[in-house]
Amino acid sequence: MTLLSFLQKSIAGQITAQAQMEYLRTMPDLTAEELASVGRFLQTQMASTLRLPDAIDVCGTGGSGLPRINTSTIAAFILARMGVGVAKHGNRAASGRFGSFDLLESLGIEFSNDVVEIEKKYKKEHLAFLFAPLFHPVMKHFAEARKQVGKPTFFNLLGPLLNPANPKRQIIGTTFKDKMMLIARTCRLLGKEKVYVVCGHDGLDEITLTGLTFVTELSYGRIRSYTIHPKDFGVSVATFEQIQGGDASVNTQIAREIFDGTCTTRHRDLVLINVALALRLVDRVKTLEEGYRMALDATQMPSILRTIVDHKRREVEQRKQKQPLKHFINTIRPSTRSFAAAIGNKRLSVIAEVKRASPSAGMIGKGRFSPIAIAKQYERSGADAISVVCDQEFFKGSLRHLQAVARQTTRTPLLCKDFIIDEYQIYQARKHGADAILLIAALLSVQQINRFIAIAKRLNMAALCEVHTLEEINKVLKTPATIIGINNRDLHTFTIDLNTTAKLAQHIPADASIVSESGFASRADVDRARGTVDAVLVGTALISGKNIRDLTGTKLKICGVRSVQEARYCEQLGVDFIGLNVVPTSKRCVDEKTAQAICASVDEIATVGVFQDQSIAFVNRLARKLNLDYIQLSGDESLSFVKKCCRPVIKAISVNTKKDLTKAAKYLPHVAHILLDSPTPGSGNQIPVDLKNVPYPFLLAGGITPSTVGRVVRQSNPTGVDLASGVETNGRIDLEKVQKIVRKLKII
Repeated sequence: MTLLSFLQKSIAGQITAQAQMEYLRTMPDLTAEELASVGRFLQTQMASTLRLPDAIDVCGTGGSGLPRINTSTIAAFILARMGVGVAKHGNRAASGRFGSFDLLESLGIEFSNDVVEIEKKYKKEHLAFLFAPLFHPVMKHFAEARKQVGKPTFFNLLGPLLNPANPKRQIIGTTFKDKMMLIARTCRLLGKEKVYVVCGHDGLDEITLTGLTFVTELSYGRIRSYTIHPKDFGVSVATFEQIQGGDASVNTQIAREIFDGTCTTRHRDLVLINVALALRLVDRVKTLEEGYRMALDATQMPSILRTIVDHKRREVEQRKQKQPLKHFINTIRPSTRSFAAAIGNKRLSVIAEVKRASPSAGMIGKGRFSPIAIAKQYERSGADAISVVCDQEFFKGSLRHLQAVARQTTRTPLLCKDFIIDEYQIYQARKHGADAILLIAALLSVQQINRFIAIAKRLNMAALCEVHTLEEINKVLKTPATIIGINNRDLHTFTIDLNTTAKLAQHIPADASIVSESGFASRADVDRARGTVDAVLVGTALISGKNIRDLTGTKLKICGVRSVQEARYCEQLGVDFIGLNVVPTSKRCVDEKTAQAICASVDEIATVGVFQDQSIAFVNRLARKLNLDYIQLSGDESLSFVKKCCRPVIKAISVNTKKDLTKAAKYLPHVAHILLDSPTPGSGNQIPVDLKNVPYPFLLAGGITPSTVGRVVRQSNPTGVDLASGVETNGRIDLEKVQKIVRKLKII
């Protein structure tokens, strides 16, 4: 009697349980053709089938009898969390003394054969649990005989092949090493695309941590065999005692600890190496070690971040279906606003954030939320960069906000603040106007960060890599990241500690730009960051009513510095810029040798070379020789001249009427700063025009002294002031006057 005939007659009730038992005990070895034929027949006997797009299965044949944990079931949860669809097919008591569905029951998870409910839940959660007895009612005809035989039969081999979702990709664990090729060949006959059949050398029907695992791989018709080892995942070997399971309470507790990220035993590594192989199965990673690291990051992720990422994966998939990348990738143009340059100067920069809400603070600010109005105010107030929060579900942001801000601002680089987990999001960010992206180290592997930075670079975008811990810094330092953000917020407790920046910044190389994020509510908070970081990212405080000057104060430029002593004193006081005049007709002119000595003597203050109607060749030669931070043009230089300068430009405009203010605006966005000066620069006279409503940020010069600076700043609201004669005595810089002006600016 053929096996197929045996099955048909048993289902029809024509063969007794005793006869079934004798048949199972004496039946010869099967061929792949016979096993595939039986598999097809039993698939026709299923109560129902399912449509679960792109689902894989990770399951074992059972039969090891070893005390072990429910590795594949725990792995299924982690894979689903990472956006990999899993149709987990199984039964009770199929994993030693505690089966996969025993674990699910212990965790309080219900399962049914309601196709609509299962498909709906899978679409939302990337996970479906398919309880074999509900889908294979005919198997009850063999239950008694299988129990009496008391050992594994061909039914064990068939189990993973009878998944009602009929996944094309599977990991099939087996304790029967001699049956691995049979299973792989059967999978090929059943039309599977890619299957890993695995068997641990210790008898586990999964990848083991105790040594070698044997693998027979089916990949699009080709079958090959090889071995893998824990070192291939970047982990050390364990003893079996370190990974064995126990009773229901022990196995359930281990599962919960792995889910919560609190597991400290080698059980975690056992699960993660099995997750890693599944990630390679679906082509999410190229190497097993990359897969392990990605899985480790997923299990260590704080719960709120995990929730956000789970939702983000579903959101991105929906976006891809609605608008595939191929439909718009050719319309994307590289960024023309440099985020790196904006925060890479020698003073503390401000990244002002457009943010409507957050999970910790709820809705922020009062009244109508207008991203455009907020961004325009930031640009007028001199923000060095603008961060636009784009996550919709948890922060009430939108890519439309980013796009609107990009269209209504003229020069300020924009950071797309989102939870980027897919390269598709980078292209979308640039399409909507982003000049930089946020990459959160807690979400990504080293390989992902490398890939995402490379994509951003091709689009002329910067990448701000955010870290929360020293471990995350070490991860980021393995990548080409040049801008590192330190978030002062603990993602587990939501508490903010500004000391986090000071603790972590010391581990970041000096050639990287550092951004401190979260918790800046006052000027004192910002002042604490000076000298440690290059920029601060501020959102809630600004949205709630403060302006940038409230937090950072008014910038100060001292012009006409002519000695190393003056330069160093300005640096010690915290002056933002010093101006070195190299115009031959100026009474404050310094020669090249002196200028070079001054520039070489300072580190933390921005150096500005002041030029007036000199040739572009001379300007650029001297700027490079002195290694200036800025070029100030104080003559009638044209916009085309400005564009040829090799350093960021401060364009000085003499203002006599309101038309001159319009003239100045034409230089934006091609200059770093506009400097508005009196009609007779250097005379000590003030500008004879009301500057209260100037629609762009500007530095202000002309008639400013320690006694008048308070009134001038309050009336005109400049981002900074420029003093020369106002801090001089007898034609030379008076260091006491410089000190007075610094003190005055600190209390404005």
